[in-house]
Amino acid sequence: MASALAVFGRNDLRGIRREPLLIGVLCAPLGWIALLRLGVPPVEEMVQERYGVDLVPYYPVILTAFLLLTSPVVIGGLAALLILDERDGRTLSALRVSPVSLGRFASYRAGMAMVITVLYTVGTMYGSGMLPADQLAGLSVVGISNGWCAVLFALLIVSIASNKVEGLAVLRGFAIVLAGLPLVAYFVPAHYDLFFGVIPTYWPAKAYWLVAEGGPWWWYVIAGLAYNGVLAIPLYRRFRRGV
Repeated sequence: MASALAVFGRNDLRGIRREPLLIGVLCAPLGWIALLRLGVPPVEEMVQERYGVDLVPYYPVILTAFLLLTSPVVIGGLAALLILDERDGRTLSALRVSPVSLGRFASYRAGMAMVITVLYTVGTMYGSGMLPADQLAGLSVVGISNGWCAVLFALLIVSIASNKVEGLAVLRGFAIVLAGLPLVAYFVPAHYDLFFGVIPTYWPAKAYWLVAEGGPWWWYVIAGLAYNGVLAIPLYRRFRRGV
């Protein structure tokens, strides 16, 4: 199994290196970090002077918009494009007659997507300079829920798209929904925001906002993992049928 994981890892690195688009997708969060670190302070000063509004209370939603919700979209999209590339190259079909099952391959890809998303979530948000250190522990747990969103997004893309061109179209379309709509819930009165729970990324976003407020965030992590896990089952079955 370890040797198979090493092979999968080398194939992933080769696939990313030969596709400038994938490299750009993977490095995009670095640009967002620079934008927040360099852009927020002057904007905050201007808004404070002109309108008397302090942006610090809105740091959680700003971080959510630029970094928290984009992490599963970036990593899930990258994982999906790699899978579509492997499906186009008949690599996945070859797994049916190899010692490594498709289920193990899917577990590897899901595990890598989750781990990298957690690292991206915590690393980028802390690197922005806008995250208090006392939120790191809670954010690390929220990152797990965020990682599961990345897996779900990857499954959604590969279950709908038949090639990378279609995959990019699906990625762009659903990225707006997954990374944009949950932000509206931040401004909705308490309890009514639960209507946004049908969107998978609402759950880690809401959990992080409660981490920032010092509220009971664990319930939202657990509910998000359970809800997104249920959604993943039919998508995974559809993906297997399409291999």
